Amino acid sequence: MNAEIPQGFSSYAAESVGDNRQCVVGAASDEDGMNQRPVAYLAQASGKPIWVRALDLPSDTYQSRVTHCLRQGDALYVLLQSDTQPEQSLSQTLLRVVKLGIADGAVQAGGDVVVPGAKGAYSAWVDEGASHLRWDNGGVVVAGQYAALDAPEQRNAFTAALKPDLNR
Repeated sequence: MNAEIPQGFSSYAAESVGDNRQCVVGAASDEDGMNQRPVAYLAQASGKPIWVRALDLPSDTYQSRVTHCLRQGDALYVLLQSDTQPEQSLSQTLLRVVKLGIADGAVQAGGDVVVPGAKGAYSAWVDEGASHLRWDNGGVVVAGQYAALDAPEQRNAFTAALKPDLNR
């Protein structure tokens, strides 16, 4: 089991998950600070990693970061925010939730977040804070905003729910 934090790692959030442990999420950048790769790890309260998981990039994306973490039972649910292209004005940011086993960080499931009301090419994002990835009514709820690529100034709020197995 890997417990080495990768070079170039930047933390986006650290959430207490009980048992004197915390879930730390973020991204590792390559040597020139580009091309973020999603990373999540479970650490003791002291900060010492128990396990570290570098996650696969979702299909059709060139970089990704893990921005939120939620514990439910023996699983951690993490939110990936992934970009489709390096050119920001052309890139879409897509959302995906991945379920990890709390014991070893093994990927158990993954599901794309379908943004209600979004049509055509759009970017979605989820701001900081535990309320934006939460457990509600027996499932995972993601709350954020989105904008169409052709009207980036028109922001719309959304809430999307996924079942515990990350199906819709």
